[in-house]
Amino acid sequence: MSRWKPDARGRLEKAALELYIHQGFDATTVTEIATRAGVTERTFYRHFTDKREVLFPADNPLTDTLANATAGAPAPPPLRSRCWRRSPAP
Repeated sequence: MSRWKPDARGRLEKAALELYIHQGFDATTVTEIATRAGVTERTFYRHFTDKREVLFPADNPLTDTLANATAGAPAPPPLRSRCWRRSPAP
């Protein structure tokens, strides 16, 4: 019989997403994620550098694709100019 359950990374991802949805990203700790996944904090850090990496993994090809697709896009106008409304002429 195996000492550890398989797919620790997958269980950590699932636990983190459930906690983020339930209590919010800022309120969720690595300890809570690890406990919910049934692993230690050390195991969490073997798979992720921090809790942000669960959502935005460094090796995600979608992240690279998105970054490349938006690299040449023009910058949006300043927020002030987008929100500025002129009063109608009298």
